[in-house]
Amino acid sequence: MTRRLLQCRGFSLLEIAIVLLITGVLMGAMLQPYGTHLVERKRTDTRTQLQNIQRALLGFSAANSRLPCPVLDSTAPYGDCSRQHGFVPAALLGIDGRYNEEGLLVDSWGAPFRYSVTSADGNKDGLADFTTAFGMQNTGMPLLSPEFEICDSAADCSELRANQVPVVIYSTGPNATSRSVDESENTDSDTRFVMREPDSAGADQFDDLLVWISENSLYTHLIRAGVLP
Repeated sequence: MTRRLLQCRGFSLLEIAIVLLITGVLMGAMLQPYGTHLVERKRTDTRTQLQNIQRALLGFSAANSRLPCPVLDSTAPYGDCSRQHGFVPAALLGIDGRYNEEGLLVDSWGAPFRYSVTSADGNKDGLADFTTAFGMQNTGMPLLSPEFEICDSAADCSELRANQVPVVIYSTGPNATSRSVDESENTDSDTRFVMREPDSAGADQFDDLLVWISENSLYTHLIRAGVLP
């Protein structure tokens, strides 16, 4: 009877715990590459959408002799030209993609794409040159002075990636709510932005995805379209 009881004995709690631990380690090792691949896929999709927004903005500028204004929500689909910073006027531009309940185009993580456009007034007529119809043409290229600048970090902008930028479009990436110093520079509503490689290590992590339209790209496009000079 004793031998039969020993033969029928089940696993001990310690043995079960060891099996579960080993299973968890193996599952983690298997899922980690998938998680990394998923993040990269979302970044690729978001970069593609940013490029689509760039093209749509250039097309709008050629057709309307101005850039569109940022939107705050779907209640003002044509944007608020008194503001430099807001969200992409995707409905106005006719961009395909996923929209949130406020009618804003969102990135792969569900956060709205952000859009900033210069309010520079080179000829001092009280009108923003870039968002007023024929404003760039009436002001004249020598007086046009977009003021955005793109830096490698918020702390040091001695080496610019770009300056005199009229348009910046970006995604806040996976951590839209927890913002590092460099990421916060992109949402503080001034004229300076930061763009660097994604970095998930350390205290100053960075995962924003940012593109811009340079003044030369914009002017060249408008010259070809007959809007400038």
